[in-house]
Amino acid sequence: MSRIFRSFIRASSFLTKEFYEVLRQPRLIVSLVLGPFLILFLFGIGYRDQNRVLRTIFVIPKNAVISAQDIQKYSETIKSLIQIEGVTDNKNSALDQLRQGTIDMVIEEPEAAFSIIKNNHQAVFNVYHNEIDPVQIDYIDYLGWLYVGAVNQQVLQAFTSQGQKDAAKLHQDLRDAHANIAAAKKAIQTGDNATGQQKQQELTGNLDSISLLAGGTLGLLDSYQATDGGDTGSGDHVQTTLSDINQNTNVINNPATSPEDRLTRLDKIDKDLSDLDTKLGVVQNISPAVLVSPFSSLTRSVANYQPSLLSFFVPAVLALLLQHVAITFAALSIVRERNVGTVELFKISPISATEVLFGKYLSYMLFGGIIAAALALLMHFILHLPMWGNWWYFTLTVAVILFTSLGYGFVISIISQTDSQAVQYSMIFLLASVFFSGFIMGLEKLIGPVRIVSWMLPTTYGTILLRNIALRGLIPDWILLGGLAAIGVFLLFIAWLLMRRLIGSSAWSK
Repeated sequence: MSRIFRSFIRASSFLTKEFYEVLRQPRLIVSLVLGPFLILFLFGIGYRDQNRVLRTIFVIPKNAVISAQDIQKYSETIKSLIQIEGVTDNKNSALDQLRQGTIDMVIEEPEAAFSIIKNNHQAVFNVYHNEIDPVQIDYIDYLGWLYVGAVNQQVLQAFTSQGQKDAAKLHQDLRDAHANIAAAKKAIQTGDNATGQQKQQELTGNLDSISLLAGGTLGLLDSYQATDGGDTGSGDHVQTTLSDINQNTNVINNPATSPEDRLTRLDKIDKDLSDLDTKLGVVQNISPAVLVSPFSSLTRSVANYQPSLLSFFVPAVLALLLQHVAITFAALSIVRERNVGTVELFKISPISATEVLFGKYLSYMLFGGIIAAALALLMHFILHLPMWGNWWYFTLTVAVILFTSLGYGFVISIISQTDSQAVQYSMIFLLASVFFSGFIMGLEKLIGPVRIVSWMLPTTYGTILLRNIALRGLIPDWILLGGLAAIGVFLLFIAWLLMRRLIGSSAWSK
């Protein structure tokens, strides 16, 4: 028992040693705590959550079908994203301004667009930019897609509006057809064959006009009913109705058809025309804008909290900082002992590798915990990071992050020969964490083999776990937390083996 007590005393001596070593560097402490907080604070007050507005010049060829007034109208739907700097027919001048940086985008309207469309090809808007940032290029591609979508919608809306104007003539044709049917039926019933033939011919003219005007306009409504699960008969109800009308018309115009069959056929035509008239009334009551864009989307979240961009990144920043602080301090710890000759004293003293590592782990866990507490409180009360979960789970996760990060740091420190090497290895870990931990982009964007690197970094686990606890109110994913702790235990074992080799024999390291 006394041997264990003496071992604990020797290990705990590192607690005060390392603690005072850090306290002798007050500027370092201030920079570690206040530096990251000030960076986040400045980012929070300086960030503006708004889309970039692109200064745009439109190039309209002389034989273009879209005018400058149309350009203005089409741009209304995305006016918050595009600032129109002018309209010109000089493409080279516009591209020169783009290269000089005075504008951000040039949109060139297609020449002879109507001729291209008649030849069954899409007319292409050319969108020019001078960006090299892939994110900005994707944004410009998206804006081009939005703008062409607005143009397509406006063109379709114009066609639909014209179709609704044609519906006035269709109404008149339907009324005339109903009147001719009634007159033809009366003539057949009274035996007035001459009048009956005349009214049937007039009805045929009415039906030809109705077939020409009704198909497209009313067929659009049937398409929406099919989408909504409505009963559309064969799936194209209007065209089926028009086909039935034409078939019945051919029958009544056949001299061999009996009067009774003509009357039956006329009744069927009259009923079909009434159905078309009802549909026509529905179409006329719908706005052209709704007809060409009948569906929209509304995004809803089932999460209990929608964080701002700053709040979303705060847990990731905290995990990254804790990892970097722990790795950096641990990486400099043992290499510093080697450089000042303390390791030589370890070799001739009764202290063991276990005691050295235990003392250093304990001291830096304590110091890292103080930094983590200070940062968490500043982020919670000043940057308003919410805490929907349990603070104890949050603390446990932070402790495991520090423990595993210290393992990396001590391994680096033992294998490094100089302070510079230790710092370089620490910076490699920092860069790897920025790019592969999900800090700036989701892990799903990395291919499988590369994710192996991600799951070796404490920041990866810390980002996921701390966000789920603070922003979602979940309990920790024990598999992730256990995996991180297992990495830490493995690193502790490796550091212990390396420390045994470094300081040589002792009672506990043999």
